[in-house]
Amino acid sequence: MVQNLVAVFSLLIGLGGLTLSFMDHRRKIRQEAQESALRAEEARQRHERDLEQQLQWIEREQRSQRGLERHQASLVKARFELRPSSLHNGWIVPEVVVENRSDQPVRDVRVAFLGDVIGESTTLDTGQDAFQLAPVQAARTSHKLRHVTVDFTDVAGIRWRRDGYGLLRRAQPGAGDPDAPGAWGEPEPPTVLGPASAPALPPVRQRVGFLRPAVALISVTLIAGGLWWLLRH
Repeated sequence: MVQNLVAVFSLLIGLGGLTLSFMDHRRKIRQEAQESALRAEEARQRHERDLEQQLQWIEREQRSQRGLERHQASLVKARFELRPSSLHNGWIVPEVVVENRSDQPVRDVRVAFLGDVIGESTTLDTGQDAFQLAPVQAARTSHKLRHVTVDFTDVAGIRWRRDGYGLLRRAQPGAGDPDAPGAWGEPEPPTVLGPASAPALPPVRQRVGFLRPAVALISVTLIAGGLWWLLRH
C-alpha cells in the first residue's frame, strides 16, 4: 500500500515537473516571439526613418539643383516703358524692355503681349533689348506687365517662360508649340530677389558736431568757476 502511494506520489510529482517544464518552455517561446517581433518592429522603424531621411535628402538635393538651374533665368526680367511718339502729339509708344542681368547670353528670345508675338531675338547678351508695340493714345493706354511673357533658352539649354508676375515655367519635354496647353510646367519662383532697402541711419555726424561745442562750453564754464573760486579765497 505504501509503495503504491509512493509510486502515485512520484508520478504526480513527475507530471507536475513535466507540466511546469512545458509551461516554462511555452513561456520562453512566447517571450522569444515577442522579442523577435519587437526587434522586427524596431528594424522596420529604423528602415522607415532611414528611407525618409534619404527621401528628404534627395528632395533637398533636387530643390537645390532646380534652384541652381533657374539661377540665370531669374536674372532675365522684363519691364514696360512708355515713350512719347515722335510722329503724333498725345500718343505714346509702349516698349517691353527685356534685361539680361547674368554674365551669360540667352538665346531664342520671344516676347509676347496678350498672346501675340511682338518681337524675337536670336541672342540677348548681358544688357537689354526693347520690343516696341503699336503707338496708342496716352489717355487710352492700358498696357500691363502681367500681359507680357518672355520665352528664352538659357546657357544650359533649358527653355523658360517668364510671365508678367515674375514667375518662371520650364518647357515640357517634347513640347513643340509654346502656346499649346501643357507646353509649360508649374510656376517656379525666381531665385534672385532684389536687394532689400536698408533702413535710414541717423545723422551721426550732425549729432557729434552738436555735442562737441556743448562739451567745450561746459568745460570752459567749470574752469572759469574754479579760477574765480581760487581768486576769491
